[in-house]
Amino acid sequence: MKLDREKTAIVLIEPQNDFLTPGGTMYQYIAEQLEKRDTISHLVRLLDQARGKVKIIYVPFEAFKPGFPELKPGGPGTDGLRGIEMEMKADWGTGAWLEGTPGPEIIDPLVPKDGDIIVRGKLTLDAFHSTALNYLLRANEIEHVALAGFHTNWCVEATARSAYDLGFRVMVIKDCTATDTDREQEYAEEVIFPRIGKVVTADEFLSAIS
Repeated sequence: MKLDREKTAIVLIEPQNDFLTPGGTMYQYIAEQLEKRDTISHLVRLLDQARGKVKIIYVPFEAFKPGFPELKPGGPGTDGLRGIEMEMKADWGTGAWLEGTPGPEIIDPLVPKDGDIIVRGKLTLDAFHSTALNYLLRANEIEHVALAGFHTNWCVEATARSAYDLGFRVMVIKDCTATDTDREQEYAEEVIFPRIGKVVTADEFLSAIS
């Protein structure tokens, strides 16, 4: 596999404290998988070796104000996963992605560097839905979108589906993703992603852009 560097971008979804740091609202659920898969180390190596060769685009989840005043109480925005996150406990307060807390901040090992693009406005599972991601990919004439980040079967999968529907060539860098259980990870890797695009390792991706 060979990729045209000028037409390739890594899209890194939600490398933030609430998921990835002890004390974060959702860390307890993914911690075992992060250690088992050594995901953070794989991501650090991927970004370090890909930076300067392909576009690197971060799509963090947007912060909410304490109390979630942006969402109508009892409204559709508070159903499902978002409603669950609103009640989760962190070392720094109740609720995920709270403005003014460490929760929404990108973890130290993965802090963006000069030249990386940060896409703001993500408020949904799909990184395209409420952001300028599609515009920025098109404006940079990107054809190959390589996805990494969290959680594999939620935001990564939702974004991969949209990327495919929008006409991009999709890759998921499997050892640079993680979710809460083996079952969820394996189902996404083995059943969902092969019908959307390619499933590759960090080494395979880096070899393809070398």
